[in-house]
Amino acid sequence: MVQMVKETALVNEILGPGRKGVQILACAAGVAGELLFGEGRAMDDILVTKEIYPEVARRLGKDSRNVARQAERLANRCWDSMDGAQKRKYIGKEMKDIRAPKDMIFYLAFYVRFRQGFYKILEKEPGLLFGRGDT
Repeated sequence: MVQMVKETALVNEILGPGRKGVQILACAAGVAGELLFGEGRAMDDILVTKEIYPEVARRLGKDSRNVARQAERLANRCWDSMDGAQKRKYIGKEMKDIRAPKDMIFYLAFYVRFRQGFYKILEKEPGLLFGRGDT
C-alpha cells in the first residue's frame, strides 16, 4: 500500500476523518506533486487521465477507470465541503466553481508542497505554472 501521509491528512482535514476511499485522491495529489515538483512539468502539460490516474491505479492495484471516477467524485466532494475560509486557505482565493475536478488534484498538490493555497503561490512565483522546461 502506498503511503501518502501528508496528502491523506490534507484530504481528511477537508472532508473530515473516516471518509472512505480518500487514498485515491491523496495518491493522485502525490503523483501530481511528483510530476510538478520532482520532474518540473508544467501543469497544463500533465494529462491527468493518461498520466496520473493510471499511475494511481498501478500503485494501488486498482482499475484505472474506477480510480478516475472515484478521484473525481472525491475532488468534487472536497470542493462542495469547503466554505469561503477553507477555499482561501487551501486554494488561495474564494471561487464560485472550479473548471474541473482535476483542478482540485493540483490545488492539493500545491498545498502539500508549500502549505499555502495555489493562487497565493502563483502570485509569488508565477513561473511554477510553466514548469522547468528543457534547460
